Amino acid sequence: MTGSPRPAGLADRARAWDARLTAAPAGVQLLVIVVTLGVMAWTSLPNVPRQWTDLSRWPLLHGIRQQPEYGTDTLSDTYGARVVLNDPRDMYTKRKLDQTPQEAATWSREASAPYPPAALFIEAALFRIGEWTGAGFYGCILALAVVFVALSLAYCVATRWYVFPLLYLNFGYISERFVHVQDDTYLIMLVVVMAALWLARAGRTTAAHLLTAVAITVKLSGLYYVRNVWRMPRPVAAAFLALLAAGLVLPYFLFDNYLYIYRYGNELKGHWYDAVLAAAIVVPFAVALWRVEDSRGFDLEDRIGWGLVPFALFLALKMNVPRHLIVVLLVPDKRVVRNLAAAAALAATTFVPGVRFGAATPVAAAVLVAGLAWHLRAARRATASPHVR
Repeated sequence: MTGSPRPAGLADRARAWDARLTAAPAGVQLLVIVVTLGVMAWTSLPNVPRQWTDLSRWPLLHGIRQQPEYGTDTLSDTYGARVVLNDPRDMYTKRKLDQTPQEAATWSREASAPYPPAALFIEAALFRIGEWTGAGFYGCILALAVVFVALSLAYCVATRWYVFPLLYLNFGYISERFVHVQDDTYLIMLVVVMAALWLARAGRTTAAHLLTAVAITVKLSGLYYVRNVWRMPRPVAAAFLALLAAGLVLPYFLFDNYLYIYRYGNELKGHWYDAVLAAAIVVPFAVALWRVEDSRGFDLEDRIGWGLVPFALFLALKMNVPRHLIVVLLVPDKRVVRNLAAAAALAATTFVPGVRFGAATPVAAAVLVAGLAWHLRAARRATASPHVR
């Protein structure tokens, strides 16, 4: 007597869906991607501030209700960029340049652009390019958002195309952050990370490592990636650490009041016990990720993407600000898990009644933990039977 077939588990069903979606006809893939891009564009138009351009000049867009003024991060970072262009030595004291009335009504000087020098110098360059081209600082940051989306789309098409609509068909929150509020330094960091990801895919490992170091000096989200220094050739490791030292340590000796940005960030939201609780969750997560990276043979592309997660998760938990985690989970994942976590978090807070956006962090964290647990289980099975993957 033969037994009944074993019911398909969740992992088996996920693999089946992955196979079906990956094998979808090219026409279907193209249609879904075009629809996704259309949804993204239409969702974004109301978030374009009228202060930058008035869409009502075009008849087809006359009925769109735009945001009236620039978003908060645009105003904060515009002032920070102007301070650097006026006198770089003043970037952390901000005594030599007054704010505009609009900037002063939105942020204090201390709260304006509290970022490491690499981020501030890049923003100053973007401000100057905006002046030369007429696009303004806002237009240059918007261009970065377009570049990030384009690089992400190309990467998804080259790996798993369906990850792109999974992330972006529900575009409301991301549109608000990228098109109106403008997470300027995150967008700079994301574009640098995408460049590193493509270099890793092309086998340019040295350049990928060094660009990842640059991304860390812009935004600290990628600190976990430093653990990969032991895997680098010695000259590359030395250059990697030198970039981190130049971007994060040397400024202490060059700029007055540099350390205030870390004090300000620590005091902005959360208390010491929030940090302890966040660390109690993130440290075991990081240890599990370390084991998964080694046991599952994660390549450089995987390590770059996952290298953003532990510290971003710590910030999201400690400050109770989900965007610190959600934004880095937008970096494409050819194994899907990270992007599935972002999509699940955004879907839960968008479509489930009564679920507030603060729940995005635990929802994303639960999916990430489940993904690591699946990888660890698969690694144990592979060890027990070399033919099992």
